Amino acid sequence: MFQKLKKKSKNYFFSGLLLLIPLIITILVIRALFMFLDNLLLPYLKPYLGYWVPGIGILLILVIILITGIFVTNYIGRHLVNLGEKILFKIPIAKSVYASVKQIIEALSFNEDNSYKKVVLVEYPKKNVWSVGVVNGESVNPLSKEKMYNILIIASINPTSGYFILVPKTNVIQIDISVEEAMKWIVSGGIITPKILKS
Repeated sequence: MFQKLKKKSKNYFFSGLLLLIPLIITILVIRALFMFLDNLLLPYLKPYLGYWVPGIGILLILVIILITGIFVTNYIGRHLVNLGEKILFKIPIAKSVYASVKQIIEALSFNEDNSYKKVVLVEYPKKNVWSVGVVNGESVNPLSKEKMYNILIIASINPTSGYFILVPKTNVIQIDISVEEAMKWIVSGGIITPKILKS
């Protein structure tokens, strides 16, 4: 009886942890972001407003992002962005940082423009050890002329890092899940397994 009660208590405890820890972390991250954006604009806007409205910082940032998105998606905006990137890519350190961050954001974004991306399994880093990767494009082996996949292997603990590898198409197994499902699977360390892959 005592053992049964102990087992149930343990299950209840870990079930509570499973719900509360992600929830608390999410709240803390959102709160930190909220305060950071508010404090970022506070020195510039408070003299004009006379008082400070909590949350106005994040609202203004969202508006700025939206206006920027509208600007860069039209013909003139794209042209100016391309021109700016050409200038930026001539600056050694700025080129590396900008290109790296942009590629990571593009790889991790889930918008409709990235719907062509495939989630795959590849034998990496050695035989019989499989890693989950995202196909970001195709290339050709300069020696064998074999068609290759450009694959990003995303790190589990730190999803903003990973490895870029080239793998022959014949050595890749495609998984019928979305990039978003794959990201949840990877970032959770395998705890959140896509339904299609559950036994």
